[in-house]
Amino acid sequence: MKSSRFIKTVNCALLSLCFVILIPQHGGRVPLRGEIGSFDVGAAERNGTLLNVRDYGAKGDGVSDDTAAIQAAINGASRGATIHFPRGVYVVANFAVKNRSGLTFLGEGRESVIKQKSGAERFATFDGSSDIVITKLGFDANGIPSYGGVVFYAMNNVSIEGNWFWDGAPKPVRGNDRYSIVFGKGNSPSQNLRIVNNVIDDLQLEVNHARQVVIDRNVVSRAVKTAGIGIFTVGDNAVAEEYQITNNKIIDSLGAGISVGIDPPSDRNCIFRRVTIADNQVIRTKTSGYGVRVGTPNNSKKTAGNVFENIRIINNQFRIEAGAPPAAQMIFANTSDTAGIVFSGLTVSGNSLENAAPGGQEFAVDLRRLQNSLVADNKVKGVVNGIALGSALSTEIRNNAVEASGIAYTIEESLGGNKAVNNRIVGQPREGWKLASLRATDSVEK
Repeated sequence: MKSSRFIKTVNCALLSLCFVILIPQHGGRVPLRGEIGSFDVGAAERNGTLLNVRDYGAKGDGVSDDTAAIQAAINGASRGATIHFPRGVYVVANFAVKNRSGLTFLGEGRESVIKQKSGAERFATFDGSSDIVITKLGFDANGIPSYGGVVFYAMNNVSIEGNWFWDGAPKPVRGNDRYSIVFGKGNSPSQNLRIVNNVIDDLQLEVNHARQVVIDRNVVSRAVKTAGIGIFTVGDNAVAEEYQITNNKIIDSLGAGISVGIDPPSDRNCIFRRVTIADNQVIRTKTSGYGVRVGTPNNSKKTAGNVFENIRIINNQFRIEAGAPPAAQMIFANTSDTAGIVFSGLTVSGNSLENAAPGGQEFAVDLRRLQNSLVADNKVKGVVNGIALGSALSTEIRNNAVEASGIAYTIEESLGGNKAVNNRIVGQPREGWKLASLRATDSVEK
């Protein structure tokens, strides 16, 4: 969640090559294959654009405050320069990149660590800048109690690729989020953002108020606190358009795996349009929470003027393992008459939802106030209650398969024109179909 201080992420074309990420875990490292931009020290040296932070006085000894030295390197960099962090641990307290263009921040893998100074607000602030690359760096939040992270406002063309974010001294979870990367709500939307192949432990990723965003192939574990990957409003008149959230793996995040919506829940006149959430994995082994949630975090709060159009939740895998607490909704389009949000052109298709944990009375797929939408080809297994549509208009539900012990399907408070066809029930639920307040224009094939 968010304070209005925070904003969003970027996009930049990069060449790529295979590499092995060592994921920082509590008690070991697990290899993960992926891709990172083909930036290297030698190329920057050959181009004559390499600025070594040690040449500006940075110690990298894990003790000295290197903020001023790194700031000097940034201030001395011209467009096209690479700011290089050799192996070491660089303690920082919010260095700044403001109104700059064409800078690359390059490390040498996980051994090049930027460590947040104890008591500092964040690692760094990027504001009003463009053509920025951050790659092959480690970021240690070092026990941040709330917020923190690398913070961006009003950015254009940003690539954050092949980095490691973790908290080397995590504190008990309290009421606030803790960030790895956060794009906040600046004076204009960020645009053309690319966040790819990063590993994030005990922190969350948040990209707000932005257009043309790719969030792909990241691994996010134990995020604190609202979502593993979050797209929020953080104030009225926010924009989130043309997002691709794809191929990410999210493990045991608090709150939701992926959350897209207004927050705070009273925000008004915000736009979420053409957001695709596809081919992600959301896994719960020890935590309870949502899989993907769109809409509002609190549907008892009144709001107005918010637009949710053409959101696609497709081909994702949701798995709740046997040792996890009872499940919440795995796909949840949350609204109410009070909240006033309508989901137009929502597609929920091809998802696999599997629950091995006991209990949990919520519907695995809980969709409210849909219009001209599609719910198709989803497979739901091992849940108490399956797929629910409430207050839907002109929506089709087809070719789904549900294994449930309670209610397999429900359609309630219809607004008319809905069609249910060729949906299967696996096993022997207590009730196959629960239908209430349908209209004459509805068609339900049981």
